[in-house]
Amino acid sequence: MDSKQLVSLVFRISKNSLDLLKGLSAKTRVRQSEYLREAIEDLLVKYSK
Repeated sequence: MDSKQLVSLVFRISKNSLDLLKGLSAKTRVRQSEYLREAIEDLLVKYSK
């Protein structure tokens, strides 16, 4: 992914989901933003069919 194409996005997430995401990120050493981008891409593929 070309970082020049990235834009900021602000949204709300439950504290529980954020805590779980932070824990996963700490455990795997994968940035939270990478997981969120992956989830969005998965949803776009799912609903583009």
